[in-house]
Amino acid sequence: MHKYQPRFHLVRGHDVLKLAYSTFRTYVFKETEFIAVTAYQNEKITQLKIDHNPFAKGFRDTGAGKREKK
Repeated sequence: MHKYQPRFHLVRGHDVLKLAYSTFRTYVFKETEFIAVTAYQNEKITQLKIDHNPFAKGFRDTGAGKREKK
């Protein structure tokens, strides 16, 4: 599991080429903090996520990036 804290960066600039040197403010909202599950202990849950996640092509048996089970 990984903990994430999104940040909002507000940059003031008049010239795109000088943005690296522009004035900026970073805002963090405690309410947006979240924990993402990166691995599941239950194989049935893992399979459920693979079957219903359109971005999990590499984990599917028919996917181009087929991974072998250990």
